[in-house]
Amino acid sequence: MYTESPDTFDRSSPLPIYLQLANWAEAKIVERQFAVGAKLPSESHLARQFRLNRNTVRQAIALLVQSGLVEKRKGIGNFVVRGTALLPTHQLGRMTSFVDDFQRHAVEIEDTILSKEKVKAPGEVAARMALGPGDWVVRVERLRIAEKVPLVLERSHYSFRDFGRLLEMDLRGSLYQLLVNEFGADLHHSTQTLRAVRPAKQVALKLGISQEVPCMFLESLAYTSQNQCLEVLQSYYRGDRYVFKVEAGQYRRELLAPAART
Repeated sequence: MYTESPDTFDRSSPLPIYLQLANWAEAKIVERQFAVGAKLPSESHLARQFRLNRNTVRQAIALLVQSGLVEKRKGIGNFVVRGTALLPTHQLGRMTSFVDDFQRHAVEIEDTILSKEKVKAPGEVAARMALGPGDWVVRVERLRIAEKVPLVLERSHYSFRDFGRLLEMDLRGSLYQLLVNEFGADLHHSTQTLRAVRPAKQVALKLGISQEVPCMFLESLAYTSQNQCLEVLQSYYRGDRYVFKVEAGQYRRELLAPAART
């Protein structure tokens, strides 16, 4: 049982009180003071305990739900469902699947296919894939979910001429495996571009987050050994849950300008 007082939080801190409360609750979960399966104190109880506005408490609980630590059960309350928050790591140095991001941890993975359709290639996609004006592509939009927490929104594009049969297939799981096994695709290498973005309303809605939660936008272009672009993949990763990792080569002192060497 916790014994914190109303002075637990620093009201002069630039860190919002709701975020301080969420961090406090997450620490209690990690320390097993709120064990997996336990019901959290009610919003009204926490508001009274810490002399907080109930909306502040509600915001904190929403963050815990977004992190996958807590599940809201309508009419019953909020329950701890994980002892630690999901924190997948995406490797930027090689072509990997969503499952690889969890480094072989036992995690329940789901895919929700939001759409799969034949569309005219958008301009930037056509340019990257060297398609002609009016060429068609298969566009697939998927939501990647781990332990019931939406983490990644993916939009992938493939030439309809070469991969039209994708529209007839079950597209859950690794699309790379499907491209190799069913189409004999030569997936040789990829280039990846990453930037931080504020999610558009529809992106945030699909990921179950507010527009205030930053996302990492990753565009990955998959090429054959002949440098033909087979896939344009545009993904929104939840910035509050994802870690990105890249391995760099050895520091090369000879690249420095002579004046900079000491």
